[in-house]
Amino acid sequence: MKSFFLTGLLAALMALLSACSQTPSAPPPDYLLPGASHSGHSPLQIRVSLAGYLDQGGIVLQLSDTELHVARQHRWAEPLGSQLQRALAATLAGQTTLPAQGKLDLQLSRFQGVQNSQGDVAMIAGTWQFTTEEQTRQGKIDWQGPINGEGYAALVEALDRGWQESAQTITQALK
Repeated sequence: MKSFFLTGLLAALMALLSACSQTPSAPPPDYLLPGASHSGHSPLQIRVSLAGYLDQGGIVLQLSDTELHVARQHRWAEPLGSQLQRALAATLAGQTTLPAQGKLDLQLSRFQGVQNSQGDVAMIAGTWQFTTEEQTRQGKIDWQGPINGEGYAALVEALDRGWQESAQTITQALK
């Protein structure tokens, strides 16, 4: 009986030690929009506001018309609004025909991947408003494009491409 107890205790101890010796899996990476790594100063005041579900830190996937998944493991490396603002400022900084001053407010209702029967797409939607003392201009942001590849990195690349195209559209409207 004593031998059986010692054998069981030894087996349990070995199992516990082997579990402790296994290397834990590496956490998934955080993601940064490639356009946010560019620097540039725009004379315009830029403010990006996000729908509440976009401002939770996780990358968003829309699974159906009524279901959203905010990733817990695949997260933005820094607040999404800050990345979008910096990327837009870098795009606007290279434009010489823009107004010298003004305020550009953007409200984004979508910045996510969407699963549908035709294939997965990236989608950006919202509105923008440019205001100076003399004028106000506004427009819509409505971009959709394919996700070239699999996984979150491909989605981030597609969203960055869409944001750059949206920034160019806004730039054209402000000229």
